[in-house]
Amino acid sequence: MAIYTKNIIRCLAIAFLMTFSVCHDEALAQYIGTSTNYAGSRALAVNPSLMTTAFVYADFGLNLGASAYNDFAYLHASDYYRLLNGENPSDYYINGRRYDVGFLINSKYKNVNETFDFNLLSAMYNRDGKHAFGIFINNRVYTSAKRIPWEILEASLKSIDSTFYDRNYVSKNTRVSMMAWSEIGLSYASTVYDYDYDKVDFGITAKGSLGYTGVALNLNKVDKDIVDKNTSIIHSLNMMAAMSAPIDYGAKFSDGEIFDANQIVNGYGLGFDIGFTYTRKTSDKLITASKHACVAPKINYRWRLGVSLLDVGAISFKNNAKVYKFMSDTDKTFDVRELEGSEDFNDMMDRLSGMFYDDPSDADAGSKFMMGLPTAMSVQFDYKLAKNIYVNATWMQPLRLLRYSARRPAQVVVEPRFESRYFDITMPVTLYNYEKIFLGAEVRLAFLTIGTHNIFNFLGVGESYGLDAYVALKFNFYKGKCFGGRRDACWNANFQ
Repeated sequence: MAIYTKNIIRCLAIAFLMTFSVCHDEALAQYIGTSTNYAGSRALAVNPSLMTTAFVYADFGLNLGASAYNDFAYLHASDYYRLLNGENPSDYYINGRRYDVGFLINSKYKNVNETFDFNLLSAMYNRDGKHAFGIFINNRVYTSAKRIPWEILEASLKSIDSTFYDRNYVSKNTRVSMMAWSEIGLSYASTVYDYDYDKVDFGITAKGSLGYTGVALNLNKVDKDIVDKNTSIIHSLNMMAAMSAPIDYGAKFSDGEIFDANQIVNGYGLGFDIGFTYTRKTSDKLITASKHACVAPKINYRWRLGVSLLDVGAISFKNNAKVYKFMSDTDKTFDVRELEGSEDFNDMMDRLSGMFYDDPSDADAGSKFMMGLPTAMSVQFDYKLAKNIYVNATWMQPLRLLRYSARRPAQVVVEPRFESRYFDITMPVTLYNYEKIFLGAEVRLAFLTIGTHNIFNFLGVGESYGLDAYVALKFNFYKGKCFGGRRDACWNANFQ
């Protein structure tokens, strides 16, 4: 819990301090396993309508996925093995100064994304081949920093020359967010059209959420001169910030523990996913509903196209919530040293507010806020090349529907794969945030799946700007494989 609290404080510090001055200290896995026809309930992460297209009629399992990527700091991938072996990593130098990691130096905005998804339960049941039901329980943590001002991160390296100071910098549309929550979802999918070679499936998921932490900063604009590593002159500022977290805002920083066990659940929310899938079948045979789930036939196809809208909804944070506004169009002096002696969070915010307002309470803008789920639009295309060999392309585009929102990274993934009942192998090629290209690998052996979107990290090749990994245990019940010798009139035509 101490680590969790430290991460909250770190996110808050970045959110409130990086806007004004120089920091002088340090500063994809969710979609693996969703494209295969044996994904079952796992496919709910991208499109609920895929339940009725799956080659399984039931499944249950759990999975864990985590990813962290940025476009600023990196390690040589080989350093991971050095660290595991207790050896010192490589030396990284900028302007003659040594650092523990390398940095990409340029004048572009920087981005950071971290996600953690722990699926405690996922299960589905396709009742008759045309109607499927699903359930899942997830714990999720999403952290995102989009369009971080490059000068803040570069100045934090302490290796810049004097020409960096006494210059004007203007930043716009910076978004920082962190949200931690649990959710339970109920899903339904149905075949709504099936005639000739054409088949259309519809799916929807309803979710209820418990919000633990919500932190957001919207820096719409800041115009500043950086005087030195401690001081900036703020010419104009337009910024909103909100937070709700299981911490005691009045607890002394010197005590080292500000976690508040009485403030774990701070918000409640609702959300939904919705999706459609069109399938171009290889046969024009009409498939009727089966009497028993296990004898529902697999739908062989030439290609398949799905469209979905994911995580539409929000969490309302009303417990332990604070909202701040910072608006100024006159010159103000920001000196980070004035914050260094803060006794607690409330004291820190009063000091920060006092730099912009005569009365520090003028920065207070409310005690509740809504924070959007990491909404995204997704398109999935799957093509059968030969028996057991497919290629899938998935596009995931984040959408911002509310003022404050959690955010997932944009991704385009192309995945050639071999699949069968008990063995899959996939080689995803990922365009991450429209900037970096990764080559990954995923393997399923019966009930166990492991994978990553960037296998070179684990091979010690190249430069690593982050890591991701995924592991799942999922038990499948395959269409056409019945227990107790059940058969119906379709058996011979579809499975032999």
